[in-house]
Formats: sequence, structure tokens, C-alpha cells
Amino acid sequence: MATVKMNGTAVDGDDPCALYQALYAVKLQILSGERVEEMSIQSPVTREMVRFSSTNMAALDRELERLSAACNLKTSGRRTRFAKHIRFT
Repeated sequence: MATVKMNGTAVDGDDPCALYQALYAVKLQILSGERVEEMSIQSPVTREMVRFSSTNMAALDRELERLSAACNLKTSGRRTRFAKHIRFT
């Protein structure tokens, strides 16, 4: 994979740890409201300001989990543990 540009910095696309850090920084910007678009709608009678952010947080969280697991595998050589939950009724 080639170099990816996030937040104006070049990130190695093959390094899951670097991608995780860069993507987590993007998530923090989204949560703090830095990546919000503002639009003004004006008619002869009213004027409205609309603020929106086009982000799929669930997909972002899934990608962060995947990159975290890949970084853990790269650094420690072991994958993260997954516990199975069983419930008898």
C-alpha cells in the first residue's frame, strides 16, 4: 500500500500502528466538532444556519478496532483475546 495523507501528514499505509494513531486523531477532531460544515439558507422571510458532519462513527470505530488488533499482532506477535459468552436458559 502506498503512503496515505491524513490531516496533512503522510502516513505509511503498511504500518497499522501509524494508521491507528492518525485515524484516532481524526476521530478526536470529529468528536470535538472541528470537522463540522456550516451552511446558511436564506429566504426573504427567514435565515437558517445548518451545521452537519458527514461521518459514519460505527464504521470508524470498526476500522480503529481492526487497526488496533493488527498493531497488537505486529508488536507482540499475538492477537488480542476474544472471549465467547454463552448463556443457558
